Amino acid sequence: MIVSDSKVNKGMQSANSLNRHKKLFVSLASVLTLGSWAVFGGINHNEFGVDVDLKNYSAPGCTKIEPLEPAFNKSVDLILNDEEYKKATIERFSGAIKIPTEVEDVHPSPADNPEYYKHFYEFHDYLEKIYPLVHEHLKLEKINELGLLYTWEGTNKDLQPLLLMAHQDVVPVNRKTWDEWDYPPFSGEYDKETDYIWGRGTIDCKNLLTAELEAIEQLLKDGYTPERTTIVSLGFDEESGGLLGAHELSKFLEERYGKDSIYSIVDEGGMVTAFDENLYLAAPVNTEKGYVDVRFTVNGHGGHSSSPPDHTTIGVAADLIFLFEKHPFKSEFTLDNPVYDFLTCVAEHSNRIPGSLKDDILNAPKSSKSKEHLTRFLASTKEFRDFIRTTRAVDIINGGIKANALPEVTSFLVNHRIDIHSSVNETLEKDLHFVMAIARKHGYGVFYNGEYLIPTTALGTIEVEITQSLEPAPVAPTSGPVWDVFAGTIQNVYENGVFADRDDIQFYVTSFLFTGNTDTRYYWNLSKNIYRFIASTGDETVLKTIHSVNEHISAQDHISAIAFIYQYIVNAGHAH
Repeated sequence: MIVSDSKVNKGMQSANSLNRHKKLFVSLASVLTLGSWAVFGGINHNEFGVDVDLKNYSAPGCTKIEPLEPAFNKSVDLILNDEEYKKATIERFSGAIKIPTEVEDVHPSPADNPEYYKHFYEFHDYLEKIYPLVHEHLKLEKINELGLLYTWEGTNKDLQPLLLMAHQDVVPVNRKTWDEWDYPPFSGEYDKETDYIWGRGTIDCKNLLTAELEAIEQLLKDGYTPERTTIVSLGFDEESGGLLGAHELSKFLEERYGKDSIYSIVDEGGMVTAFDENLYLAAPVNTEKGYVDVRFTVNGHGGHSSSPPDHTTIGVAADLIFLFEKHPFKSEFTLDNPVYDFLTCVAEHSNRIPGSLKDDILNAPKSSKSKEHLTRFLASTKEFRDFIRTTRAVDIINGGIKANALPEVTSFLVNHRIDIHSSVNETLEKDLHFVMAIARKHGYGVFYNGEYLIPTTALGTIEVEITQSLEPAPVAPTSGPVWDVFAGTIQNVYENGVFADRDDIQFYVTSFLFTGNTDTRYYWNLSKNIYRFIASTGDETVLKTIHSVNEHISAQDHISAIAFIYQYIVNAGHAH
């Protein structure tokens, strides 16, 4: 086929335009994915779904939310601007970082091995020392030995409680990397020149934990009494799934208060980011993708390696892995994806993005072609593609024990992050499609969920087992009175606080999606208003250090988080 020069030029222009779009969003996506939609529908993964009833959609728009100034604001200016307060809060925060509350993936229960958790007990003593008013006036209960539950009783028992969350544990530091840190990982060093506080947990998430207690301590010092009860729930094994901490805390809270009993829940999550010099976007996360780990085990026969079959169990497993990676889940962008709200803010208020991309974003609700263009852009951009599809990652593999012995058993584990419009079962169905194909190709049986989908054969069987699963999170509302108080508080903290002296700043509150999961996974029954947000301005250099060498945060960002919690407790405390 002969292709005209004009078509070649148009194709090159389109590719160049796509690459420019990608470069523009790469750093931004990195900032927003601290921590993270459709299902593969066939072998041709280059097909992008655009099926949607467009009549039911209209452009949501990105208007500025009215700032909500707290009626009680005695220390708002102190927190944000007083040098003595800043110095004192940095010292308290630094002390929290110095205590190495590390938890490995496999860890004992606190009752079985208190010695394993000795630093957590040290951490509890430290919190009691630096927050004396919190421990004097709030009720502290310890759930499963180490989970901390603080309750600040409000004066109006008819109001549902406000729940603030964080976790005490931090990701372990690889001892082989200690020499790569600019400052020791548990030094809590404050560099006044850069305004950075260094150490493991500075941004994940002792910053939020101490911000919550700092704010309450200051409110108590100021003589504030809330109408609405405020609860602080602090797990201790979030980085390894939260089964011993948040899981037990949530059960305790549900037994005490009942389902749908909490006004709102705030946990770690999205941050504030600068899209360009004058445009800042706060992106609270209002939903999370689902999760499922699946183990695939190829059971075959051993023998001497000098007389191998065409494919050993390792070879069969490798063939299945190849098929999985060759055919990822199909990308499909939907207008109710929180990422679209964020993109709308960018398109409406930034002058940096190309006009063609801006048009595609804003016209997506009424133009199937624009929606398709936007889908293709997001799907082809590594930093965004996982927000619009289910993912597979082959993470663990085991097979064989000796060089001259054929491997009788080979297993591998695949971690999936599930699109919010999909499910655990739908994800497994897609996996089983490929398992069945490989089993037939190599003459194996297939065993799943207690039954043989293909009868076992003389060669062996492929077993499929779910080891851990979580459905996609409910989507928290981004309209209505609870959202208005939450978003209005964010707007006020930045418009009238952090950026009070800058008339050139545009500041908007939108929403976003996590591809990972937080401790909120266990709290869905307690409230539909679950928001994952830290009122800090994360930049790419800071966020690249999460779970890595040189984790750090600016002191000013820690202070803005305290200011937000202070104001939100007041605003929510009197909302009816």
